Amino acid sequence: MFEDIRTKKVFEYFKEISDIPRGSGNEKAMADYMVKFAVDHGLEYDRDSSDNIVIRKPATSEEYASHEPVVIQGHLDMVCEAEPGVAHDFTKDPIELIRDGDILTANGTTLGADDGAAVALMLALLDSDDVVHPELECLFTTAEEIGMLGMTALEPSFIKSHRMLNIDSSTEGHAIVSGPGGVRSDFVRRAETAPVPQGMSFYTLKIAGLAGGHSGEDIALGRLNAIEAAARVLRFITDGTEFCIVSASGGEKDNAIPRDCKISFAISASVDVKGRAAAAAELMSRTLCDDDRDFEVIVEDAESSDSALTPALSAALLDLLSVFRPGPLTMSKEFDGVVETSYNLAVLRADSENILVALLSRSPVEEALDDMEYFMNSLSRMSGFEVKNYNRYPGWKYEKESFMRDTYLKVSREVFGHDALVTGVHAGLECGILKGKMPDIDIVSIGAQIYDLHSPSERLVISSMDRLYDIVTGMLREC
Repeated sequence: MFEDIRTKKVFEYFKEISDIPRGSGNEKAMADYMVKFAVDHGLEYDRDSSDNIVIRKPATSEEYASHEPVVIQGHLDMVCEAEPGVAHDFTKDPIELIRDGDILTANGTTLGADDGAAVALMLALLDSDDVVHPELECLFTTAEEIGMLGMTALEPSFIKSHRMLNIDSSTEGHAIVSGPGGVRSDFVRRAETAPVPQGMSFYTLKIAGLAGGHSGEDIALGRLNAIEAAARVLRFITDGTEFCIVSASGGEKDNAIPRDCKISFAISASVDVKGRAAAAAELMSRTLCDDDRDFEVIVEDAESSDSALTPALSAALLDLLSVFRPGPLTMSKEFDGVVETSYNLAVLRADSENILVALLSRSPVEEALDDMEYFMNSLSRMSGFEVKNYNRYPGWKYEKESFMRDTYLKVSREVFGHDALVTGVHAGLECGILKGKMPDIDIVSIGAQIYDLHSPSERLVISSMDRLYDIVTGMLREC
């Protein structure tokens, strides 16, 4: 599959790690693999209680031994999402890779190039005999996709270098030098159920065909959020009529824009449910972006249920969902076209026992995150739902002086033949957390070209990995 690729060894390692389950929180097997790799290659390593791994390789010469050490960092875990109808067990099934020319993707699932591309590249560097470098630390962290928990738990003494190259960007030719912090908000409530009133019919509303994507990097593309869409359609259907929600499910991860949502409900048999849903779908389709052209609103007759959420609680839940308008709130004043503050309506779960509505707010501005927490707390007081704001992490602010940024710009100019773009990114990077622990560390974040990460449409541009390898090795030579 990779015989004709110049960085064949990188992709061979990518195939190896794609065979190992590594969903967030399930990285033990990957951490074991990393330890075995270090032992087999005679390299020093450390492993902490969170399964963070650092593998160290000595400088390649006496001259480079006198230089400042460099740490390259990426995360072991991946987002696990599959297309509807695809039976894939992410706890044991390998990722099936598909190559189409210069594009690498997966068969009906996320590819895991975020951040498997970094892991594979670092393994290839550690295995190389012909790359010159100062003392090298390769840091592999865990649970990045569910709150950067590995980096949060990392002790600063785990690494010695104060120059870091983070490889967790998805846009080739960009030097990322700032990123947002974030805070998670969970609205919860115990379910209150009652017998379904007489004369009601049962239906299941499904939202399907949306593009989804990363809830940071793709948040400004105008893609419709499936939970928001389901709430709008249900509001249209139930306008002026009592209804009861039986169950609801939408979204999987707070860092992914929901692509699908399903709500089962009961309503008076006299209501033209399917007609109203069709009218709502037609209205919504007028404002869809091209990425959501396969958008579908499906209403099916459902089996009856003896009980459901009470009409009052059903209305309260719909009211809460209807308040949210997920997407960008403000734009960066430093970098054109970069979102500063946003939030994602990420997860909806409702059954006969519990209700959960989960959101993720992002901003590099601490005061903006304070405002988002206040907004969520205010909604809690008004809605009757309890809210928990948690897993808050700091942002990464732009610094005027940076050796690592300047080195990247010099080397990338040699590789690309033009200047790279220095910018910020609206996606949670571990750089901010590490910067909070080690204020004097100098960081730049780069990466290969990856499209639609965090979705089954995720695609890696193979040739961009060749160029990324050239840039990383060139930077190590300059360091």
